[in-house]
Amino acid sequence: MDPVRNPFAPGAGNPPPELAGRSAVLDGIGVTLRRIALGKPAQSSILVGLRGVGKTVLLTRIDDTAQREAFKTLYIEAHEDKSLPELLVPGLRKILISLSLIELGRSSARQALRVLSGFVRSIKMKVHDIDLELGIDPEIGAADSGDLEADLPSLFLSIGRAAKSAGAPIVILIDEMQYLKKKEFSALIMAIHRTSQANLPVTLVGAGLPQILGLAGDSKSYAERLFKYPKIGALDEHDARDAILGPIEPVAEWVFGMCRDRSEIRP
Repeated sequence: MDPVRNPFAPGAGNPPPELAGRSAVLDGIGVTLRRIALGKPAQSSILVGLRGVGKTVLLTRIDDTAQREAFKTLYIEAHEDKSLPELLVPGLRKILISLSLIELGRSSARQALRVLSGFVRSIKMKVHDIDLELGIDPEIGAADSGDLEADLPSLFLSIGRAAKSAGAPIVILIDEMQYLKKKEFSALIMAIHRTSQANLPVTLVGAGLPQILGLAGDSKSYAERLFKYPKIGALDEHDARDAILGPIEPVAEWVFGMCRDRSEIRP
């Protein structure tokens, strides 16, 4: 095969030329996004599967879809070297600044930025390697106790109210969720639960290895009802055929066309 036109390029999280066999998952999350945008309740999702089955590719596709649907999106990858607040804060700050530029959301977004400032200051007292200064006076008494399980839900409520006022729903995408510490995962579940109870336009789409199911169950009993857990596994025979033949056919047609032009076809 021509190495330039070869449609296959293996990599870590690279989108395949044909995303076969995943339409049910993407359609289901698409319904969630549209419900959230309309102000209707919907379950968040955590994609579960072994390495290499395409969870990261799906998160990227969902991120693209959400942005086309006018969502504000935050995409992060959990890992052992950074805490969940360190990963969330820069993106949440960016989202809130963008919401503050929308006239209807200006007041609530600025208030949420003050809450975020207090959250950052309280975390800095606990984690010394965070170096984030928002340059905004904090909202005293809001999300600033230093207890992540108390503060993250309060912060998400403020952000959700700003999103609702601005008419701009938010989706948070988190890859490699198995790296979250138990208390971080618990705080995240509580935060999504509170925004869901308040019917605020914030949803989560995560991805992780199968052990994430145990982590969710150990964290909060209501996690089973709060999230959907689509299983991402190997493709069946029909979908695998589509994934391979779909990208090859245009290349094959080009090759045979070149051969015909040069009268090089052999029986």
